[in-house]
Amino acid sequence: MFDARVFAAVDIGTYAIGGGWTTASPDNESPESRKIHFFNSWESQPGPTVKNLSALLLDARGEMIAWGFEARRMWLTQGMALRTAGARYYHGFKMDLGALQEATSPDRSANTDDDASEPGRTDNACGVSSRDLLTTNLLTMLLRQVVQTMLHQIIASGYDEDDIRWVLTVPACFTDYQKAIYRDVTKNAGLPGEDGRVLLSLEPEAAAHYARVSGARQGDAGPPLMAPGARFMVVDCGGGTVDITAYQNDQDGKMIEIGRSLGDRLGSDFLNRRVESEYILEGFGKDVMEDIREECPDALLHMIDQWERAKVAVRLDQEENINLLIPTGIDRKMGAAGRRRLARRQNKVDDAIVLTPAQLHALFDTVVPGTLDLIEAQLNEMESTQGDPDVPNVIVLAGGFSNSPYLQQAIRERFTARATIVVPPNPDIAVLAGAVHFCYDPQTRARRSRFTYGIDTSMLFEEGVDPESSRLSTPDGDRCVDRFNVFATAGQSVPTDAEVCHVIFPLFDEQKTITFGVFATRDAEPRYVTDDGCDQLAEVTIDLGPVMRFDRKERGVRTFMKFGETEVKVRSELVQGGGEAATQVRFHSNY
Repeated sequence: MFDARVFAAVDIGTYAIGGGWTTASPDNESPESRKIHFFNSWESQPGPTVKNLSALLLDARGEMIAWGFEARRMWLTQGMALRTAGARYYHGFKMDLGALQEATSPDRSANTDDDASEPGRTDNACGVSSRDLLTTNLLTMLLRQVVQTMLHQIIASGYDEDDIRWVLTVPACFTDYQKAIYRDVTKNAGLPGEDGRVLLSLEPEAAAHYARVSGARQGDAGPPLMAPGARFMVVDCGGGTVDITAYQNDQDGKMIEIGRSLGDRLGSDFLNRRVESEYILEGFGKDVMEDIREECPDALLHMIDQWERAKVAVRLDQEENINLLIPTGIDRKMGAAGRRRLARRQNKVDDAIVLTPAQLHALFDTVVPGTLDLIEAQLNEMESTQGDPDVPNVIVLAGGFSNSPYLQQAIRERFTARATIVVPPNPDIAVLAGAVHFCYDPQTRARRSRFTYGIDTSMLFEEGVDPESSRLSTPDGDRCVDRFNVFATAGQSVPTDAEVCHVIFPLFDEQKTITFGVFATRDAEPRYVTDDGCDQLAEVTIDLGPVMRFDRKERGVRTFMKFGETEVKVRSELVQGGGEAATQVRFHSNY
């Protein structure tokens, strides 16, 4: 087991990215007093902040010119020259990973042309879809910059690179395919590949670790969230996703997941996209907007920045307009005719895009109702398993978007009668700080399986039950080739350190490998992997070369699957000799 001296976390957010770390010492054993170091001096930052922008500026060859706030500064101040030279600016690309193509803002869509230069490809072990290669490489570049920044600080403090255990945060709504891509990203960004050196933490689970030590309590006079028996839901509201899970502390104060990990693309970045694609577009008109996107996207970015600052003050009972001032570059593109058109639409206002209270409500309706529905589903789940009615359910809000008065008011209005609503101090760093605590000493004892997981296995053919299309003749008789061999059931509480083992055998004497699919379904008792709702999430190939000298019935393979951690893990051992079998796992992008 790796004995770390430094515990470092990176939170890759849709809008911003940051890192934090702590050291192994007696003073840090207690999470309440654990000292976490953040890097808060980024080039071109507007003010002290523990996070830099998740932004990259690349040249025509796909080489990095700048990243973070500095990339944004250069794009805003040198945009014309950079565009002429073929440079591209990327921001907010994390949620493009594994997502279907959709219309996006010009600083993103300009980068997805088939003939566009893309950054150098990485060694993708998980079978990355071609449409995800660009996003994967962008994430790799971004992570590499933060890791190098953190290493400089950690090494300057007297530690070595080999002393560090790392953790990366991932949205709860990420599939195992997306998590596998993150594994590739960590490797290609220079992080160690040895088992146990790099962990993944679900973002709401990391936020739960922070909330427990932040001083948040179960009501004004209630016990702390670390108390045995405490029940709480964490709602992590970020730029790209809203992720939710729920826990109850056991008698030792360790967390047992009692809800389901829920999440969706409901982050605040989607408000930005709609402001641009709908309200700014309507204000300027399609033709002018195309010119703006082509010739002065930096000015458009400046308007989105105005909205980014204004949206954090929008309230549920908002009665005032918000005006987004039009930069000079866009004003020139509009001309007199464009200004007259805008003035007719906006009660004579021609120097700003006016967002009325009705439009602001419509904007927030892009994400807030869906967020409330996720909370409702999780709260129903919590209440269905609540033993003691005197133990309150607590809703903990975390993530940058949780600072929104509009969102807070909407949540309080709907759920105050059923749960205590808590916003811990500095909720925007909850995931990052919590990930450091998770890296140092994970407090989760058991998680609930999101799906029923299993593999496709050949079982004895049952006449009159199994379809003829699945019949396979083997030396051991007829078998059904599409049976679902269950390893874990949806909703099952799985200890974080538990492995499930099944022994499988080759079907034929000449068989040199065993290949099977890993499948997932919400059905608790699936019979066939071809049933509706069953999805193949990975393919596993096991090499039988070392045991081919044995009789086929002695070439058994112990197949272990682990579901209690953040990722599904698969490994194999040969029954003969007990050695680890060479096992290749490739996750599928359509899962």
